[in-house]
Amino acid sequence: MSARIRQEWLLSLCGWTLVIGFLTFIDLLHDWSVPEDERLNNPLWWAVQEWGLWYLLSPLVFRALAQLEPAPRVNTRLFLKIMAGAYLMAMLLQALFDLVALDDPIAYTLYYFAPAHLLVLFVLTILWHTQFRTIAEQNQAHPVLWADQGKDKAPVAFDDITHVTAASNYMEIHTRTQQYLKRGTLKELMAQLPPQFIRTHRSHVVNLYAIDRIQNKPSGSAIIQLSGGAQVALSKGYKQDVKARFEQQA
Repeated sequence: MSARIRQEWLLSLCGWTLVIGFLTFIDLLHDWSVPEDERLNNPLWWAVQEWGLWYLLSPLVFRALAQLEPAPRVNTRLFLKIMAGAYLMAMLLQALFDLVALDDPIAYTLYYFAPAHLLVLFVLTILWHTQFRTIAEQNQAHPVLWADQGKDKAPVAFDDITHVTAASNYMEIHTRTQQYLKRGTLKELMAQLPPQFIRTHRSHVVNLYAIDRIQNKPSGSAIIQLSGGAQVALSKGYKQDVKARFEQQA
């Protein structure tokens, strides 16, 4: 079992145990405050029979949502299919359980649990997006950078990128033959790039492997000549570090 799957099951186990424990406590207070003939008498059973099936369904939903990773944007159609399937499965299992174990009419179960199970799926989606999907995006070795090309998203191989230039709220991603746009800042981008990329200026990042030569200027700054023909500014503050790393890999 992978670490990711263990995390999903652990989150489900701990999360629903806390929920059931809290509901059991609430039911105990209920039994304490009402006459004996109105008490639940087994508050733990009431909490488990209402929410226990999510011990199993939550990890399955996380596994299904993992099909949407990695991607620059969520596949809406697939996401809706996953949510619809999970919702129908939850309602079906709940209705069958209530019918067999509690002799409750199916219509009553559907009416009672329909909004509750929708809320659970909403919470699971938030957890997947903020925990597992974010962690997956941070930990995976990205072979490409997703950038805008017209109205579409396009994968750009790291090794193909020669340099990146900041332009207002966007960045221009340059290869030898193409130019792409990506929203964000150079600081955010540097956290995603492999070590072969280095800052040369407050507005420029360069692929060390694309540097052809560095030409010094009388002012103390320099110009970086890239193998594709482009030129990028090298400011004084970054010059020493860039030249040292360029000489190491040359």
